[in-house]
Amino acid sequence: MSWLWRCWCYCCGTKPEEEEDQEEICSPVNSNSSHVADSESSQNLEDMGKVFSRFGQSRESEDQAASKPLTVDAEEVTPNDVVAPQSTASVVHPPTPFVPSSPHYPLATPRSPLRRNLEDAITPGSSPVKPPEKRMKGDLQYPEIPILCDDPSIDYIQQSKVMLIMKGLPGSGKSYLADRICQVYQNVVVCSADKYFMQDGEYKFDREKLKEAHENSQQTAREAAERNTPVIIIDNTNVRNWEMTAYLELARDFLYTPLVLEAQTPWAFDPQELTLRNKHGVPKEILVQKVKSYQPVQPLYYGWFLNEADSWGLCGIAKSWLQAAVNVEQFYKDLSHHMNVVGPEELLRTYSRQTYRDGGRILHCTANFTARGKDESSREYINNPIVKNAMGKCFPLHVIGFIFTPRTFGVRLRLTVNQLDLWSQDDTETIPSFISHPHEPKKHKRNDPAEKKTDKENDLRPSLHSPTPQHSSCTVTITQLNSLSQADQFHPTSGKGSRAHITIGCAPGVKPVTTGFDLINIVRREKEAQSSLTDVIETFTLQEGGTLRNYGEGIWALYLDKELQISSIFSAYYG
Repeated sequence: MSWLWRCWCYCCGTKPEEEEDQEEICSPVNSNSSHVADSESSQNLEDMGKVFSRFGQSRESEDQAASKPLTVDAEEVTPNDVVAPQSTASVVHPPTPFVPSSPHYPLATPRSPLRRNLEDAITPGSSPVKPPEKRMKGDLQYPEIPILCDDPSIDYIQQSKVMLIMKGLPGSGKSYLADRICQVYQNVVVCSADKYFMQDGEYKFDREKLKEAHENSQQTAREAAERNTPVIIIDNTNVRNWEMTAYLELARDFLYTPLVLEAQTPWAFDPQELTLRNKHGVPKEILVQKVKSYQPVQPLYYGWFLNEADSWGLCGIAKSWLQAAVNVEQFYKDLSHHMNVVGPEELLRTYSRQTYRDGGRILHCTANFTARGKDESSREYINNPIVKNAMGKCFPLHVIGFIFTPRTFGVRLRLTVNQLDLWSQDDTETIPSFISHPHEPKKHKRNDPAEKKTDKENDLRPSLHSPTPQHSSCTVTITQLNSLSQADQFHPTSGKGSRAHITIGCAPGVKPVTTGFDLINIVRREKEAQSSLTDVIETFTLQEGGTLRNYGEGIWALYLDKELQISSIFSAYYG
């Protein structure tokens, strides 16, 4: 470009100074455009010709124009927003204005590329490259989750009662997810504190009314639960876990399966991006504080949960089999002896669900007890992508038998391959000391008024004929499958997943976790009996379609001729 400069100087009637001044003035403003293709030379000459023609006019007016500063509205266009004209050979970036350092050449700054009005530098039909004031939802790519894309899960949820609790910062995509859920399901109620501040389609937030807004959201959820609405969505931030407490209690009281859905978008904890995306104008300063105070979900345990109708129905089926077993004299005498009860009716009434942490009215099979992430293995399970992707998915549970001990009464399950990926229980765990010995079940007080008060709630379903409570809107999914394989009839499960069960009832003072340890004991005794050639196991065939075996010390197992299948949803207990 030096030859262009010399041409410029001679036309102005001056001579070039030292080489250092020439480099200072003529050096390109943008280092990336220091070398221009030869194909642009003719265009540059034409531009210089236009400059020379302006020098033919008044030099004095040109000097004044040179000293006049450029005026640009900062809110409309900034130098970084200018879009340079495109060239077929290469892209030439527009120079930024600068003050020439040489006092000898006040007009030396090239003028042709730089317009007096920066708006003229924008190519017609284009717009300044400004960051958008708000991100559009069209670019939101939310992970495909079972409740949105898995047909069996969608069908099951629609026929059950599920409470979906959104959890995420403003702008993280939780409301977008709630909108998508509403498009998939019928008869959905959305409960949100934000709705309280909507007036004539406009959001008007009032901090003084925040408590009223959340009370209104909770009341909306309660009314929906009273109507047995299949899907209830709680669309609040729930930044801290205690903010979900009222809804979790509501789900327990009305027999809903809660499912907490945390925001999974890449920017879920990026204050800058959340500022651009949240629709209520929450400033970045507040979002930074919310990110710091955010509490991730830490459930007490994960598992497969039955709906209300199936829970009621399975209890009825289980008690029917218990009644069939009581009709076997040896079973009744042995078990009543170890349980210290008198009469078949008292034996049937001994098992209850009074010690259940979750109330015991919604049955479940625990996949892993995470204890709110207190140890490293629990935290790994909570953050496992396989676990996160399975949340809200429908799984079939296969009932293969029942177990009866002086402490517990449970359903024995066979897990599928996909379920074993989620299984993280220790199938060979040693029985802890706090669990009483089979010979020493905790005695219960007879004619206890407190027990009588809860008999109706905790009593097992007496028969199969009415498996669904009248007020339930859930669909019964219990079906009977073909006959089980007779090859391992008396040792149907072993290894991983052999501990899988559903607790139906416990003796007074016995915790439901005891059922798992009783099943571990039965699996061990099954293996011993299978390898023993001398021990004879007392066996009884039931005309209802099962086989009853006595493994000693009041421990009995019932093996079904035909397994049952029940639908369930994979979720967690957050209470």
